[in-house]
Amino acid sequence: MAPPPIAPPRFSVVMPLYNKAAHVRDAIASVQRQTLPAHEIIVVDNASSDEGRAIAAAINDPTIRLLDLATPGPGGYAGRNLGIEAATGDWIAFLDADDLWHPDHLAVLARGIADAPDVDAAATRFDHVFADRRQPQRIAPALTDAVTLDFAGFLENWLAVRECPMWTGAIAIRRSAILAAGGFPHGKAVRGGDKDLWLRVLRVGRLRYLPDTTADFHRDSDNKVSKSTTTLDLPLLVHTARMLIADSAPHEAALLRRLANQEIAHYARYAMKYPGRTAIRARDVYLPEGLGIAALVLAAQIVPAGLRRRGHRLRQMLAARR
Repeated sequence: MAPPPIAPPRFSVVMPLYNKAAHVRDAIASVQRQTLPAHEIIVVDNASSDEGRAIAAAINDPTIRLLDLATPGPGGYAGRNLGIEAATGDWIAFLDADDLWHPDHLAVLARGIADAPDVDAAATRFDHVFADRRQPQRIAPALTDAVTLDFAGFLENWLAVRECPMWTGAIAIRRSAILAAGGFPHGKAVRGGDKDLWLRVLRVGRLRYLPDTTADFHRDSDNKVSKSTTTLDLPLLVHTARMLIADSAPHEAALLRRLANQEIAHYARYAMKYPGRTAIRARDVYLPEGLGIAALVLAAQIVPAGLRRRGHRLRQMLAARR
């Protein structure tokens, strides 16, 4: 007798909302157009001062649940955590209120989960969408076909192109895995908290990656949080990597060291365009492999702000001409 068919995942869609009146209707509509319907759409308003909350509340759809944060938090982390706690689905899919899904997004994720039912996360490819162009997600050669990745494989593919294989708007994660990992780091970081959570989830789980492009990451939308927040602190991901290294096999530990160095380099370059001095220190870098990164961190500390900022603008101009 054939085993009964496996039921598709029940996707709870969690959408933090903060002053996205120009975009939220389209974002919700992209969820409503899914060929595999969402189990529910949980919109969590972060004390919006525009009409975004009213627009979401006026949409006549019984699957929409509108929640409010008692205490607004930066980066959407508090909102996402509230939505996860309230969710009744077994899988959580995230979409920010200024991004969009293609109609087959949830169906593709469900297909990946069906192909590898023991995974804790599934991800698809996406496009960065700017005002004048589209730019596909950079992926490692190993990700051009559907593949299941363990923790080491996840880190290897991240390091191969210096871009995390998972982006918040193009993934789904088991609700139980998110809760076990402690959720988003609300109150601990204003940037990079999503990648920190993926690291904690996949340390004990696996990822099914599908190269289908099913989501749009809008980089020039109104009130972009990533453009209004900054940090000169040591990235939270580095602290998490250090904790994981203590209990990792040698190969995984080496990959985590490289990832920590890569993240430090990213934030050190980022600090070059700001007048304040980075709190990252050369001693935070793993040596000897990070010798060049340690020099970059020293430059971010020692070079006067004016010279740092002029150098940053020059690098941007040269990059734009390539």
